[in-house]
Amino acid sequence: MFDVGFQEIILIGVIALMVIGPERLPSVARSVGMWVGKLQRFVAGVKSDIASELKTDELRSLLTNQEDQIRELKEMVNETRSDLEKTAKSASDSVAKGMDGAVDQVRDAAETARMNNEKMEEIRRAAKATSSATLMPDEKTSGSDNTTTDQDSSKSA
Repeated sequence: MFDVGFQEIILIGVIALMVIGPERLPSVARSVGMWVGKLQRFVAGVKSDIASELKTDELRSLLTNQEDQIRELKEMVNETRSDLEKTAKSASDSVAKGMDGAVDQVRDAAETARMNNEKMEEIRRAAKATSSATLMPDEKTSGSDNTTTDQDSSKSA
């Protein structure tokens, strides 16, 4: 605090001895020592108060920074959540459209299969009609004779 060396202290002591006198010097020195101790304790208390205030200010700034970071993280989480919700909705819509397209394709395939079955049935009928028209007349009569003979035998029985 003060830059007082050993020589300055001896000089002050010699002057105090001459001014105060040898009888009262010990009690004055004791009082001065007590006041210097109180002053040192006071200065140390002020220093510690200032240091604690500085630490408190540092802690406040640290808390403020952390609150800002927490706020930013919350915003990032909310943005991420909204992005995920949008992505999920988009995926759901895509799946729904894909399913609708697949259902339409299955319906088209079923309709095509039904139409193909009808065409095949027409082709079978036409082939049957063509094959029965191309049979020889002897085969037609012998086939009909067999049916009449079968009908006659079933009547007699």
